Amino acid sequence: MRGRIVMSACIALMMSGTAFAQDAGEDCVSQLAETESLVDQTVNAKVLDEGDVEEVNMLLDEADAACTDGDYGKAKTTMTKVKGMLKPAPAPAPAPAEDAAAQ
Repeated sequence: MRGRIVMSACIALMMSGTAFAQDAGEDCVSQLAETESLVDQTVNAKVLDEGDVEEVNMLLDEADAACTDGDYGKAKTTMTKVKGMLKPAPAPAPAPAEDAAAQ
């Protein structure tokens, strides 16, 4: 009886560790998608020059590889570096209807 309890506890602990690893992997992929979205917005706003865009894309590839390999610390560090390279996009111009209503 005791052996079954111990075996059940060990299986439960091993499965929870796997679930934690999956959660960390999903979190890494989610953060990567968020970072890629920010990069796309910045590139579409033409705020980065061509050399910076190339470097940012290389860093995103590194972060993606780190997420895939399970090196979540390296992926997070790389994504932080990418976010630091992004310059804020200029605020969008007001819509013409708002200009007419203000007059």
